[in-house]
Amino acid sequence: MKDNRIREVLRLIPENKVVLDIGCAQNPEIHFEIAEKSKKAVGIDISKQGLEVFKKRGLEVYEMSAEEIKLKDKFDCIVAGELIEHLSNPGLFLSGMEKHLNKNGRIILTTPNIASLFIYILVVAFDQTQDPTHTFYFDKKNLEVLIDRYNLRITHVQYIPPKIKILGNRMTFKVLFFIATLFANIGYLLNNRLFGSYLLTVLEKK
Repeated sequence: MKDNRIREVLRLIPENKVVLDIGCAQNPEIHFEIAEKSKKAVGIDISKQGLEVFKKRGLEVYEMSAEEIKLKDKFDCIVAGELIEHLSNPGLFLSGMEKHLNKNGRIILTTPNIASLFIYILVVAFDQTQDPTHTFYFDKKNLEVLIDRYNLRITHVQYIPPKIKILGNRMTFKVLFFIATLFANIGYLLNNRLFGSYLLTVLEKK
């Protein structure tokens, strides 16, 4: 079952357009769905092995760093899910996407939301890292400051709640699961940054 984040990303990708999926090997099923609804889908990833599954299906993919995007095409839509927080130079990444984006195109970018209560408590209060491969943490404000330097602007923001799992079969766990799910769904409907563990933004050229 797809979580809210994946459903929202797929919903925002326009049909019958030329789409670039950056980091496509991280979730092959998403790229397959992108390919089905697109006029043309191109994928890039640094994992040579991860790209083999796409090549076997005849899809256009390239072994390439997100910070060094060099393709002949320009795209109507660029998708980059949970990627920018792993990079050494997010500025190069944003610059590369801007250069490969058509005039009226869109970039769909997702990243963990440091302004959410869950991630803030985990990272700041308890000095724990959400993921040891993360080099940056973003909220809407500092992401907005960064993308403004690369001729881009935010046109849509959606805060996505975490995917909650039941930790056991005891009634206590089920009650806690119900309460957590209820608050997550309320936060999603209100589009509140405090309840959204993930920040989804749509970017366009200025």
